[in-house]
Amino acid sequence: MLSDVPLELRLSRLTVQSLRNLCDTQNVEGYSGLLKEELVEHLLDAIDEEVLMDFCAAQEEIYFVENMAKAIKWSASRKIVQLAPDSDDSIVNATFTLRRSDGYEVYNIRFVNQTTEDIATSCECLECREKGYFCPHQMAVLVKSVANNLFAIEDWAGPMTAEAEDLINANVLRKRWR
Repeated sequence: MLSDVPLELRLSRLTVQSLRNLCDTQNVEGYSGLLKEELVEHLLDAIDEEVLMDFCAAQEEIYFVENMAKAIKWSASRKIVQLAPDSDDSIVNATFTLRRSDGYEVYNIRFVNQTTEDIATSCECLECREKGYFCPHQMAVLVKSVANNLFAIEDWAGPMTAEAEDLINANVLRKRWR
């Protein structure tokens, strides 16, 4: 899913706890007092690159599926995900607004689809801006766009897993049948 991203960056996106769990399962020593940046370097030196890439892929898939489940729930609410009225299959602009105990979380999301193989997405959140993730806010807009027939999930060339696609199809189709 993110194989074009450098391994060091992929590892640095993960939590310290998941990196320490990897050390435990791989019997790596000398990691307990390391800060995250040092821990990433230690892992790169101590563990085979293929093992690290497989671990990152598994963690990223878990992130994607867990957040897609949240996104499907959020996309059903007109108050949380609002698509701009001029959105279509080439450009989708949306606002994601979620009420929190300390106020509101508001992000502007944009999908630009030049062709069905060239989709650029953006969100103002930290996970997208700094970590480069396809964040749950973008996922919610994707689901809302599919539900509103702006494009079919089969035409989506952005990040996706088979499990997440099944979740979207099951929930969008269920709504259409009602």
